Amino acid sequence: MGESDESFLPQIIGLFYATFDPRLGPTVTHQVPENLITSLSTLDEPLTSRSRSISRSRSRSRSSSPYPPASPIAHLLEFAPISDYVIPKKSLAEKLVTLLTTGDDDGRREEYRIMGYPCVLNGEGGRYVRNEYMWNLCFVFEAKSSLEAFEPVVRKCARILRSAELDSAYLSAPNSEHTPLLAVLEQLFEDLNSYSETSIPLDGFNSLELKLFPFYPNPTECEDWHVPVALVDLNEIKDDNWDITAARVSQHIDGVNHVKRIAELADADPALTRETLKHMLYYQVVMMVDIFQYSNIYTVKPNITRLSADPTIISECASYVTRKGFPHSSWPILLRLYSKLHPGVTVHDWIESNDIVSLGIDARRFVSFGIIKGFLRRVHRWPFLIDRKSPLIGPPEARPRKVGFDRRAVLGSGTALRDGLNRSGPGDSTFTLRSQESHGSVGLGISPSSNRTPPSITPSPARRTGALTSMRDSYPRSMGSAAETHLSTGSKNRGNLRSAVLRVREAESRAMEEELVRYLDGMHHADEIQVCFRMGWKELERILGVGEVLGGKGMKGVAVIYR
Repeated sequence: MGESDESFLPQIIGLFYATFDPRLGPTVTHQVPENLITSLSTLDEPLTSRSRSISRSRSRSRSSSPYPPASPIAHLLEFAPISDYVIPKKSLAEKLVTLLTTGDDDGRREEYRIMGYPCVLNGEGGRYVRNEYMWNLCFVFEAKSSLEAFEPVVRKCARILRSAELDSAYLSAPNSEHTPLLAVLEQLFEDLNSYSETSIPLDGFNSLELKLFPFYPNPTECEDWHVPVALVDLNEIKDDNWDITAARVSQHIDGVNHVKRIAELADADPALTRETLKHMLYYQVVMMVDIFQYSNIYTVKPNITRLSADPTIISECASYVTRKGFPHSSWPILLRLYSKLHPGVTVHDWIESNDIVSLGIDARRFVSFGIIKGFLRRVHRWPFLIDRKSPLIGPPEARPRKVGFDRRAVLGSGTALRDGLNRSGPGDSTFTLRSQESHGSVGLGISPSSNRTPPSITPSPARRTGALTSMRDSYPRSMGSAAETHLSTGSKNRGNLRSAVLRVREAESRAMEEELVRYLDGMHHADEIQVCFRMGWKELERILGVGEVLGGKGMKGVAVIYR
């Protein structure tokens, strides 16, 4: 038997109930099915192996056993080799015990896994012979089965049987009002295999109420540079009860956007976005892959020799990786293309050397298919600073960034911006603190036309003084004095503003370099650095100076480890 296709839970091969007989030792009294395991631990083996001193009376006691003789039919398992673990010493009592054993299945030696929870009760007033009662209800599975979902079930069965024994001597002295233990085992076997749940009354006081739940392992960590790929149609399982963050985040899961980008698109808190995706990972509706770039490097895993013969992979690959309007390539051709991916070859090089475009193959989906199926992996770049020979981020350009002013702009109470700007009378001009290049420095950018400026930031004459104050407060302290004097009095030339902006850019460059150096310890791969600093690999490669490597490191003392 294998695992159920519907519940993904392992099937129970059988159950047996063992106890310690005062005369015979560990003995199986009930089993389902009937040919699961031999009944006596001492069957067909000399008693000298069970005890150092042997008495004739004890040897002859086997013929007077209250249990019927063993059936001549072949049994799946032998009890003798495992009896010391089914009914173990007291040190293993009240603990979950799992053991691996072999059995004879129609002449074939197969491995099986047995799980039980051995229990011991001490009797009072001569309730038990030898003042102890020891028993174990064991479940038998295939050796390859994952048993996490059955662990709480086995523990609960032991706990309920203990309670029934204390309340009504259900195990040691059953009566007609009790549900026979063999019937309990039969119903457990049928219900858990068929319905994954059961309800069995025992003695009028206790009942076995069991339900199996699929076991999901804890999800892996979700990082900003990971890319979630949906394994199911999220729109189909979405409902009105979803958390608002989950509803927003799911709209941007397309196999391309990384976690940080999804948080920005969904206008959601990054920490909440990561937690939402971890919940989706736990329920296995998404999986995480790397950011796809044409500079990435991939290689096949050794298990491709086995997975390449999987009929599911063979049938799904071509339809998944081929663009619309192109004929599907055969599996041998696709497998040969996968084999061309190896360390040292980027995706771009692979596309160029194998004429991927003419074959109609989508490179991103081609790579994603191999990662999802588990026979392709990413070769990451791990930058490591060995010898800091020169600054990683050079000084900013002496040329100030372009600053545009609306020629109609007039500030304050009639004080106009001069230095090349035409004067004009009071009008509804606009101004804002907006850099015309990338973020990283502050400049004044004036919209050339009023229809491009949001109405909410168009100042009226009465609001201009307040707007000017707000603009002055927005400047960094390092340039506040120069910029404020320039804007408020107009007595200084552009050179002061240019110097102030340059100083800000220099400070930002130093801060960025210090932050970047902290990432160059060999513990952060390139994807993490790229997402953190918002740059592609080519730009990062230029900054680190690893385009040309001599002696294992680039011209700026940075080495790249590939693994």
